[in-house]
Amino acid sequence: MHLSRCFFGYVISIAILLAVNPLSSAAQMPPGAVVQQASTSVVAPPQDKFLMLVQSRDTTEIQRDIEQADQARTSASEAEKVAKEQKSQAAARIEEKKQAISVNKDKLKAAKKAKNEAEILLLKTEENALKRDRDLYEERESLRDAEIDLAVKRKELASLMKQAYDLELQLAIKRGEQPMTSVSGPESARAARVLVDLEKATLEMQKKVADKQGEVADGAKKVADRQLKTLEAQRNIYGGK
Repeated sequence: MHLSRCFFGYVISIAILLAVNPLSSAAQMPPGAVVQQASTSVVAPPQDKFLMLVQSRDTTEIQRDIEQADQARTSASEAEKVAKEQKSQAAARIEEKKQAISVNKDKLKAAKKAKNEAEILLLKTEENALKRDRDLYEERESLRDAEIDLAVKRKELASLMKQAYDLELQLAIKRGEQPMTSVSGPESARAARVLVDLEKATLEMQKKVADKQGEVADGAKKVADRQLKTLEAQRNIYGGK
């Protein structure tokens, strides 16, 4: 009887402890058993104090772009030189055809005066062939003009790109030097101002590059248009139109 009373008292004591501190039992639960009851918290990403508009790139990569811009300018200069030579050749052939047409007209007048029908027919056929040749070389001359204009624009684009990459390289170097300056004071303020000025200059030059790229695209369209017209002139020769 005494033992039963003691056991009953022990059970009541345990119940009182659980009522006062209900988490005491949870503390004895296996790890993770209470995690399901916890609410999920979302941490907002940190905000940049200053937005980096010109993204950082490795200086080796920028230097490689500078070299490619130099190569592009050299290539455009060579294309301009070749197009000018070909234009000169086309212009010379146009003059040859014009002179031949003039000589043919004189012969045609003489044939008509002599009423030589066979000669007239032959000279008219020759005149049409000469005119088709002249038209072809005129189209080629126009094509070379378009190619020269495109080469000049590409050369200008390459120069602008090189300037943009040079500025970007300076910006990258200055950014790398920034941790070496003091955290506060005039020196730090000057360094920050240099970065801002370099970033502004880089962005302005990149805008010029984008504008010139549009001009190059228009020039490429003009070349394609002249190529189609030159092709049509060649077809007229082959077709005898």
